[in-house]
Amino acid sequence: MSNEGKAEQLLIKLIRETSAGNITWNLKDPPSGLVDATEDVVPLYLQTSYKGKFIGIYQQRLRHYVDEDEFHWVEGVGFCITDSQERVVWEFNERSPALIDLFNTAREQASGIGDLLDDLLDD
Repeated sequence: MSNEGKAEQLLIKLIRETSAGNITWNLKDPPSGLVDATEDVVPLYLQTSYKGKFIGIYQQRLRHYVDEDEFHWVEGVGFCITDSQERVVWEFNERSPALIDLFNTAREQASGIGDLLDDLLDD
């Protein structure tokens, strides 16, 4: 099986583990490898530790140039594995429903929105 296929399987497993409450995602600053020396913007970076590995998922905005002086912003989601010094050792940026689902699930969990809405709805 290709690394891309294995990555998809890992994403699905992480969605299940996150939904079951077995993984906790934390809001962090993005590793320098994602933002230094680029024009990319990473407005949201979430990280967890799974089986002793550091895994990050992030929202990324980048310029898509149409011409030398003409561009528009494009948004996507990325997935990465970092080492203990927060260096990005592997990235996965392919368009994938599983990647988007994991990002949304991790963001919802990290935000605590479920508890907040329960508190607001509690009479």
